[in-house]
Amino acid sequence: MDNQAFEELRENTPNVLEHRNIHVDTEIGLAATEASVQRRGYQGQVLSTVHELHNSAFDNNQKDQKSSDQPNTGSRFHVSAVSPGSGTENVQLGPAKIENNIVFDKETQLDTNRKSRIATFNSQERNRKMSRDVIPSIEHYRTNPLLQTTARRPTMHELCHQLSEEVSLQDFDETLAKGSENEAEDEKVTENVKFGWIEGVLIRNMMSIWGVMLFLRLSWVVAHAGIGETLVIIAISTFITLVTALSMSAISTNGEIGGGGTYFVMSRVLGPEFGGSIGIIFAIANAMDCSLNVVGFAQAVQDMMMEYGGYILFDGAYNDIRVIGTITMIFVCAICGLGAQYETKMKDIMFVIMLASLVNFLAGSIMGPSSELEEARGFIGYSMDLLAENWEPAYTVTSGQLQNFISVFSVYFPACIGILAGANVSGELKDPNTAIPKGTILAIIICSISYAGVAIICAATMARQATGNVMDLVNGTHLNCTSSVNGTDCRSGLYYDYQAMSLVSAFGPLNYVGCIAATISSALSDFVSCPALLEVIAADKLYPYWMVGFWGKRSGTSNQPYRAFGFTFVLALAFVLIAQLDMIALLISDFFLATFALMNFSTFHVSLIKPIGWRPTFKYYNTWLSLLTGILSITSMILISLPIAVITIAIVLFFYMVVLYRKPEVNWGSSTQAQTYRAALTSIQQLVHIEEHVKNYRPQILVLTGLPNTRPALVDFAYLICKNNSLMICGNIVEEKLKYETRLKLQQKAYRYLRFTHIKGFCAVADNSNLHTGVAAMLGLAGVGKVKPNILLMGYKNNWSTCDRKALDQYVLTIHTGFEMNVGVAILRLQEGLDCSQILADIDDLIVNKFPKDKSQNQQTNEWSVTSNTFGDYPTGVDTTVTSVTMLNDENKVEETDDLESPNDNEGRRTVVLGVTKSKKSKRSKKLAITYRDPEGNELPKSVMNKIIVFQKKQKKDTIDIWWLSDDGGLTLLLPVIINSRSNWSETKLRIFCTASGVHELEKEQKGMAVLLSKFRIDYSDLVIISDVDEAPKKKTKKWFDGVIRPFLQPGPNGAPPQVTEQHLEMFQYKTNRHLKLRELLLDHSSDSNLVVMTLPMPRNQSFNAPLYMAWLEALTANMPPFMLVRGNQTSVLTFYV
Repeated sequence: MDNQAFEELRENTPNVLEHRNIHVDTEIGLAATEASVQRRGYQGQVLSTVHELHNSAFDNNQKDQKSSDQPNTGSRFHVSAVSPGSGTENVQLGPAKIENNIVFDKETQLDTNRKSRIATFNSQERNRKMSRDVIPSIEHYRTNPLLQTTARRPTMHELCHQLSEEVSLQDFDETLAKGSENEAEDEKVTENVKFGWIEGVLIRNMMSIWGVMLFLRLSWVVAHAGIGETLVIIAISTFITLVTALSMSAISTNGEIGGGGTYFVMSRVLGPEFGGSIGIIFAIANAMDCSLNVVGFAQAVQDMMMEYGGYILFDGAYNDIRVIGTITMIFVCAICGLGAQYETKMKDIMFVIMLASLVNFLAGSIMGPSSELEEARGFIGYSMDLLAENWEPAYTVTSGQLQNFISVFSVYFPACIGILAGANVSGELKDPNTAIPKGTILAIIICSISYAGVAIICAATMARQATGNVMDLVNGTHLNCTSSVNGTDCRSGLYYDYQAMSLVSAFGPLNYVGCIAATISSALSDFVSCPALLEVIAADKLYPYWMVGFWGKRSGTSNQPYRAFGFTFVLALAFVLIAQLDMIALLISDFFLATFALMNFSTFHVSLIKPIGWRPTFKYYNTWLSLLTGILSITSMILISLPIAVITIAIVLFFYMVVLYRKPEVNWGSSTQAQTYRAALTSIQQLVHIEEHVKNYRPQILVLTGLPNTRPALVDFAYLICKNNSLMICGNIVEEKLKYETRLKLQQKAYRYLRFTHIKGFCAVADNSNLHTGVAAMLGLAGVGKVKPNILLMGYKNNWSTCDRKALDQYVLTIHTGFEMNVGVAILRLQEGLDCSQILADIDDLIVNKFPKDKSQNQQTNEWSVTSNTFGDYPTGVDTTVTSVTMLNDENKVEETDDLESPNDNEGRRTVVLGVTKSKKSKRSKKLAITYRDPEGNELPKSVMNKIIVFQKKQKKDTIDIWWLSDDGGLTLLLPVIINSRSNWSETKLRIFCTASGVHELEKEQKGMAVLLSKFRIDYSDLVIISDVDEAPKKKTKKWFDGVIRPFLQPGPNGAPPQVTEQHLEMFQYKTNRHLKLRELLLDHSSDSNLVVMTLPMPRNQSFNAPLYMAWLEALTANMPPFMLVRGNQTSVLTFYV
């Protein structure tokens, strides 16, 4: 090996205890260190410190230690590797050189996982002396927090940057402490009993499939459908269940699966909506199947009592079944409550009984009838003529209903639903990924063959109907049931005798015992499955606590989900009281077919999408076969019973909508997420090759908000335009260079705010750049293909007259950059400013914690929502050049009242409640209400809050004034039309102002504009043509402008030239006068409007004077209502063609 240090380490590693010295600061307690070394072998290692990697003294001291075995003081601390055979380790702490021999006397009690973790650490500990990298380990790839350990892989930042000694030592302390705590908790937890594939899956599935239908209904199916159609029914059922098992095997071998079995698999593939709904359906179906088997058990006991003694409890019919079934349910619940190991042991005993009863049935069929009574009841023995007679179907009326292929299929199908019994207890299996496919498929094959064999034997040995009278046998009329013979009716044979298998068996009582064993074992499996499903669904928190979570909570000394047991007991008992086997079978069939359909569809979906993580080790599945089986399952549901199918689908949709409405914060990497990405990627790729058309134009906005919660009004305004319409990106430009973690936290904070306020948008952060270079980078790189910004929206720079000249130049240059990038540019101005970071407290804590926990506070306000422009101690770098930092004034404080203004219609987005919120508000208002507060937690004055939420409120019946001064492609007209289409702006009217070249052109211009607007199909209230825009402004206006521009005409400090010269004013005198005249017109016409939109003046080149340009914008927007200056990129965004 090339690395000499590693060679020396190997040469000096003894087979017995190797004494090493650990020098640690006195902050590390001796007891904690001892416990950590003893229990974990220093599994929670930390990264190498810079001192260890780069200090030459460390290397020299390390060599000295190996040669002389003397205490080493050259490094901060050292951790020795424990060789596989070592028993103790010498630890020296601090300058006192205290030696503590720690004996691993419990090594024989450690499980394999802990040994492998220690071995992994030993190898990593050797590597850490050479590199910060760690070797690949399974612990680094666990995502389940319950299974995660303190071992972790270093972050990219830790690999790229040096870490100080203090940081490494602090991490070392923390990992030691955490390791000690975690191991102490591990010692308290007793490991549950785990089962292999035979005991846990194969036997469990076979016992569930060999249930009540095998002993009590298979002979009835043969009587009606004949052996031919019976084999078809078995084949169809086997096909559905086998393909479903293949689909489930593919999914279950695509990674580790936990408890919950079918629910866990389907929810992780299809997502929480479908997974949760089908999990509830499957839990209910298992409870129903339990009741089915209990009713079958009660019927078998009732028949046995009648057969061997003629005992009747009450009426010898349904009431007897109800009583026996209730007692049996109590017994089943008690057995399952003791634990899975008792239930499994009982199933093993019953499995042996089941095999004996089947062998007994086969032997009896070979032996033939043992008495005349058996022959009179229709048991003839093997006969080819009888087999031929029973080959064809012969459907009759049963319980008042004429049977057919579908009805008989619906009765038989519950025999196959036990294929998921093993998967439902996946949490109790040693290796569910291997056990579930192997055990399930083998169980289906064995049981299907056995069902077909039993059906053929019944058809070849039993007549469809017989009188059961020995005298008729003597007369040879025991099979003649067309007319009454000797005054008796037929009540034996395959049609009428549900205990036909007992009749054929060599020893009848053993068959009864086998039937009892089959039904009890299936009932136990189903009863165990339902609480397990409820517990896992409750743990995922997809549904409200009162709906599911309450039932899934564990309790008691044995830590069992007794509430789920109680729920299962009550639900199953309710179906037991029906006491009609065929009716319960009909209900169960649709529930399980729905489960099978979604199971197959999930496999089809994920294999069709083929996400990168789809690599199942089970390869024997087919995408289109899974789809076919899913369709076949749905079709079977409808054919069996349309009303029950509709009810089943309605229940699935109900629980689907509950999860969809609640939007639980779970991310399972489902195939629906993969499809969403794939569909989005495909659509974007298709858009790239489609030429843009004016009819499909959408305003896609890059809005410079900094952190979105610092400028809520600007975000709200941009969302007015983009909502359900187009792309919106909130841009945050930071001058400093950000670390990855800081950038990620800024983006997460921004997205949390957007999600909290139900704003659908994106966030982008550009660091290490000034304003205009950051904007240029965002406009060039943000988005993909045709989905990219075509409008740059900025806040007006209110402090332009007092800010630094460089910042002012950057702002104007940003406007010019937007035009150079061929996008439209819009500037929004509120007189009070847009930056609220100085008057609002931080909203992020509220968003993370959802709701305040202080009940006294909740009595006054539902929620408090605040914003900030800082993240912790790190400034976000929100530059004042992006929008203004002018603080909102609260000079005119308004007395707080209980009845303050509240918007009625916010486009379904959110409800804003001003001031004190009373408890009389609706639940929706209580949940969504946002009350802004200052940094001290006090409520803001009404006047201030009205300015913050100006674009959220329902607007009064006023006007939106559009000053369309030049043809920019129609963007100046289009944006206010979109805003006017929003519900909270729908009552405002559009007024359009245009200019004419002269008085003689006034009428012509007005007619032409009216025709154009009518072709654009724009509804407006007034059209005003202004002809005096080129006239000289008033002296009062000139004097006002002189006061604005004069400070820039003065020489700067240290002899610097003035920012605006007289030459500039003379050069642009015409434009200045035009803008001043427009100011006079604006004050006359639009000072009371809800919103003013005007064409943005064009900065011609980069050398244009920034203060003079901003003075023009000030002249247009000063002392006005909310004002937007906008200019398109000279490309048409409106058309009147179809």
